[in-house]
Amino acid sequence: MYCINDEQSDYILHDLSARGIETESLRYDLLDHVCVIIEREFEEGEDFEAFYTATITTFYKQELREIEEETRLMLACRHHLVMSRNVFFLFLFVLFGGPFIAYPYAWVVSHGGITRWSLPLAVWGPALIFSLFPMLVLLVLFLTPDSLDPVIPWRSKVLIGIRPFIKIVPVA
Repeated sequence: MYCINDEQSDYILHDLSARGIETESLRYDLLDHVCVIIEREFEEGEDFEAFYTATITTFYKQELREIEEETRLMLACRHHLVMSRNVFFLFLFVLFGGPFIAYPYAWVVSHGGITRWSLPLAVWGPALIFSLFPMLVLLVLFLTPDSLDPVIPWRSKVLIGIRPFIKIVPVA
């Protein structure tokens, strides 16, 4: 097992600052994670800087600043429920369509089972009509491409809380 010295630790800390990690606690947490990985997997005789660069690239997709931005978003929204766009639309589909879809099944259960599928039009009609319109509106909102400037952009987070109730945060 390799042991990182103070010079290498300072190198990592300065590199994290140079890559856009401004929050001190996040910088020290990342330093700890990187040091643990290096101490566990680094072998004597290898190039430290090359191994560090290979290790740090596993933490992000495009640049390390993404972790800083995500951390700030989570700290600012700690009293909100944070959902991705897809989970938000799934939540809306279940919320608006679920009762209308479940009502005929609840009617069947409460009326002693099915001897034949002759549910009255008073049950199937409104359930079908009132579930289709909200589902159609949600489907259009969900499938709107980015080129047409959708209400909820494709790569965005939706925050649900008290003030504001719903906030859409585009993620670049």
